[in-house]
Amino acid sequence: MTYSDQELLAFLNGDLDGKRAAEIEQTMRVDRDLESRVMALDPVASPVREAMIALPGRHILKDLEKSAFVSDVSAGKSRQWLKLAAVLVLGAVMGGSAMWIGRPASEDWRGRVAQYQSLYVADTVRLTTATSDVLKRQIDAASERLGRPLEISSLEAPEALRLARVQVLGLDDAPLIQIVYQDGNGTPFALCVTTAKQPAEGDKTSSEMLHGLATTAWQDGSYRFIFVGGNDLSMTGQVAAQLKALL
Repeated sequence: MTYSDQELLAFLNGDLDGKRAAEIEQTMRVDRDLESRVMALDPVASPVREAMIALPGRHILKDLEKSAFVSDVSAGKSRQWLKLAAVLVLGAVMGGSAMWIGRPASEDWRGRVAQYQSLYVADTVRLTTATSDVLKRQIDAASERLGRPLEISSLEAPEALRLARVQVLGLDDAPLIQIVYQDGNGTPFALCVTTAKQPAEGDKTSSEMLHGLATTAWQDGSYRFIFVGGNDLSMTGQVAAQLKALL
């Protein structure tokens, strides 16, 4: 399939219809030439690549790019993962506070989510916060991909947190919905939801520190949840209990 530069620019700007955008996105997964063309047209791509090359352990960041491809088909640039990568690289270069420590693919999904979340800094959320209209579209897209309704009123329930954006990631060939929050101090938090291979038997809510972050995880039927962020297990437990009762 051949795409014109004009069509690819429309794809980058979020002006292409959903079906055509999804087609381009899918093609890019297997066509490196098309991916290179799109990245050449995106002004964000070049500095991201250069920063990745300059960082030690750049193969880890490239693995992250592959494993955490952001679909974000709802609005704005369809390649929003480039902007997110730019923020993450900036945080690593300037502060060194966001670290990625390689783990085998078989690691428990909670640890993998916490590891990804550990890359987040305040600017990661601040620079990618969605408008109310975009947020609604993101939630609709996430609900459809997950096969479970997500209501904005429920997601906005935690009073101490501001709902920033919702995006579709992937984990072991299953959708992983990441619902991003930020508290008044700028600390990033996220509620992540994915599907489970087996339905849960009883309440298996658990709280633990993973990759330096507080996490509370539970399963509801065929869906798995984890709320992650900060270093206060009592706080994540309280927010998780509130969200669990509403979702």
